[in-house]
Amino acid sequence: MTGPLAGLHVVELATEISGPYAAKLFVDLGAEVTKIEAPDGDPLRRWGPFPGGVADPERGGLFHYLNAGKSGATLDLARPDDLASVRELIARAHVLVEDFAPETLDGWGLGRDELERLNPNLVALRISAFGRCGPWRQRLATPLTLQAASGWISARDPDRPPVQVGARIGEYVAGAYGALGALTALRLPPAGRVREVDVSQLEALLSTLPYPMLMAQRMKMLGLPPNLRSAPMLGVVRAADGWVGINCLTGQHWLDVCAMLGLPEYGEHQIAIMMGGPERDEFFGKAEPLLARQTVAELVELGQALRIPTAPVNDGATVLDCPQYAERGFFVQAGGPGWSFQRPGPPFRFSKTPVARPGPAPRLGMPPARWAADARSPGTTEGPRPFSGLKVLDLTTFWAGAYLTCYLGAFGADVVKVESIQRPDGHRYSGAFAYEGDDWYERSPIWQGTNLNKRDLTLDLTSERGLEIVRRLAADADVVVENFSPRVVEQFGLAYDALAALNPAVIAVRMPGYGLQGPWRDYVGWALNFEQTSGMSAVTGYPDGPPCNPQGPADPIVGVHAGVALLAALEHRRRTGEGQLIEIAQIEVAACVAAEPVIEYSMTGVVSPRRGNRRRGYLQGVYPTAEDGVWVALSLPDDGRLDHDAFDELVAGWTGTQTAAMVVKSLQEQGIPAEQVVTGERMYDGDLIGAQLDARGYYEEFVHPITGPHRYPGWPLRITAGPTGHHRSAPPTLGQHNDEVLRGLGLSADEIASLRAGRVIGERPLGA
Repeated sequence: MTGPLAGLHVVELATEISGPYAAKLFVDLGAEVTKIEAPDGDPLRRWGPFPGGVADPERGGLFHYLNAGKSGATLDLARPDDLASVRELIARAHVLVEDFAPETLDGWGLGRDELERLNPNLVALRISAFGRCGPWRQRLATPLTLQAASGWISARDPDRPPVQVGARIGEYVAGAYGALGALTALRLPPAGRVREVDVSQLEALLSTLPYPMLMAQRMKMLGLPPNLRSAPMLGVVRAADGWVGINCLTGQHWLDVCAMLGLPEYGEHQIAIMMGGPERDEFFGKAEPLLARQTVAELVELGQALRIPTAPVNDGATVLDCPQYAERGFFVQAGGPGWSFQRPGPPFRFSKTPVARPGPAPRLGMPPARWAADARSPGTTEGPRPFSGLKVLDLTTFWAGAYLTCYLGAFGADVVKVESIQRPDGHRYSGAFAYEGDDWYERSPIWQGTNLNKRDLTLDLTSERGLEIVRRLAADADVVVENFSPRVVEQFGLAYDALAALNPAVIAVRMPGYGLQGPWRDYVGWALNFEQTSGMSAVTGYPDGPPCNPQGPADPIVGVHAGVALLAALEHRRRTGEGQLIEIAQIEVAACVAAEPVIEYSMTGVVSPRRGNRRRGYLQGVYPTAEDGVWVALSLPDDGRLDHDAFDELVAGWTGTQTAAMVVKSLQEQGIPAEQVVTGERMYDGDLIGAQLDARGYYEEFVHPITGPHRYPGWPLRITAGPTGHHRSAPPTLGQHNDEVLRGLGLSADEIASLRAGRVIGERPLGA
């Protein structure tokens, strides 16, 4: 076996997507996974898609994607002999992955105490709807109601119900966090007890939003509506042959779009158009006919030539023809004798430890087999936290990279974040407004929420002195992380080869939007572009409406996958002393969690329509209540006896006469999963999800030097026999640690003063 995690043994007792996806990521890294199935098999075997649309549990495309390369064992835990086989596998494993409701395994004699008797060195990854503690631990849930409770269901049309994110994308998220948490726990020294990683699917979804609770608090403080949301401009618009996303991130982008369309007179009206009303209707009345005359490819090429974040809105068919995916060979052939399909490849690429393409998925009915490779126990940290002693140089901007380094700092790494007074991190301006005073750039709640646990250093990298200092930091770092477009760090001479010349053991994590190679390597983009390019947007929305953006979860999802890859590379370095380059192309991570549409098209030639709030196998939807603008989501199994349209009409007629609280209480008491659709200003609310989040300590309060105390969201996992708490320190101010970091490099007070006088370092942006 090859790969950075070769010799790691994983037992999977999980079904559907979340648990199997966590185990899939271990396979992608070279670990050996034994998947245990009940005699009737993982229900995902019956989901499809199937070749030619003909159901066959051995040819389900989504099952094969998630389970390729795993060994199989079909065992009935109710039979003593089979249970003994399961216990034997667990006794020899490093990791157990399970996604049953809390205490389910206890009923089979596999509770925590028994696991400790079997294998006290085990890491048990346990994924459940709300986590294994708190008042909601046994609460009923479905993927739709979890999206409702976490803020993933969003208003798209004022005349229609808010709508979920499609293609079961949310179900992958907890699995990715689970893999990250399990690899983190493996770094803790065994203490004679199971290290348990408790992942909440609710918190996993909540953690991928751009901190709506912090933004809502900030809007209240400024006297603005707390749930004010403006649509990105231009958003998803129709071209001559499909849909295209034009995603203005700055005022300059807006001016450039207006110039591109020949409508410069609207350049000064961006805010009014974003907020809706007659200005918006007038602008789009002129813009839409102009856009409809050009193809998607023409608009993407033109927009990118002007450095406007522009992307195709791909579906399961067009994503396969996307030039960037095609040239990079990202989608790979899979299947078996007489049938095949295309699926995403791994979400990460390693320069020194590539993993061979996994073999087929296990067949149902297989007996348990012995582990194929000798066990190789992973290394552990010598400090009190999983990343104690790890030195991280953070060259990131905005969210995806900063999310990863925030996590590393939370669990013990020394993270030095580099900005400059000439060009601070652009995320500082998200939700901050210049009229608030001289320190307005310190007030962004979104920047703060992603940059706890770090020391902040400003360096002008266009100066020789600044570059010399950052090279000294890189020479002493274990990890260097960046997520700019490829040419940025290359222009500064900080690409991997240059870093390795300074420090052969360094691990460089590069997180470009489109990848380091390919015809689109230098395209500009942010989360919405990657959601659109990968197919995430095409599966979200009403069946008769346009594609809709999932509202930005791609950034943290990318950061989590980068963390999984980094921890594997650290294990390889421990064994060999070798550093390496890790490439995380953000469009590839997004495609990995939006896999089903491309699998379906390659198997059947069909691009399924958007499903709104429906899902096969359920009668479900989002329905109005007697409260203005308040909605509820509910789900129950579909036994085929009711027409869904008639069901919707019946349910909406009832919910429209009730408060949301009454609907949820009544249905939950009857065993029907239901939740209120939560918005940002209600995410601290004890009457809704707040009590559950508080019981699990999801929010932690820190005092920011400028904006004072805030409750910041943590991570959607708890490691028992691990660190308590989510964060270690408040987010820093610009250049807050200049003197501290530079003194640590041996610079004298006079040298530091000279750097400050020359504006190589500083504590305020130039011009502020």
